[in-house]
Amino acid sequence: MKKIIKTIAIASLFISTAASAATGWQIEKDVIASPKITQGDETMVSSFEKENGQLVFSVIMVSKDKKNTVGKEMLEVDAPIMVNGKLIKMKVEAIGKMKSYNPKTEQGTQYILNEFKTKDGVVIENTTYLTNNFNQAFKKLK
Repeated sequence: MKKIIKTIAIASLFISTAASAATGWQIEKDVIASPKITQGDETMVSSFEKENGQLVFSVIMVSKDKKNTVGKEMLEVDAPIMVNGKLIKMKVEAIGKMKSYNPKTEQGTQYILNEFKTKDGVVIENTTYLTNNFNQAFKKLK
C-alpha cells in the first residue's frame, strides 16, 4: 500500500507539472520522469526512482473517461506489456482511473533502463517516450 500511495503522489505531481517533450526528462527529489503524453482520454508518464537502494520503473496512466475505472478498491494483477517490441512481465496496480505498471523482475527493469539509455525513443504499448536528456537526468538520480 505504501508503494501505491507513493505512485499516486508521483502521478499527480508529474501529470500536473511534467515538462514538455522539448525539455525532456525532469528530476524531482529521488524520481525522474518523462514529459507527460496525452493520447485520447489518457495521460501517461514514465518514471524511474530509487526505493530502498533499488531502481524502480513505472508507467503511470490516468484516464479521463468515467467508464474507464476499476473502482475505489485497489486492484493488483500481472500483465505483460510490449516495450520496444519485447514482452515484459509487469505488475499492475490500479485504483479509480489510474494504473501503474512496474516490471516484475530486475531483468525487466534493466532491459527498460537500457532502452532508455541507448535509444532515441522507447515504445511502450504504442506510446513513444522520447529520451531527450534521459542520461543526464538519470545521472542525477544516482
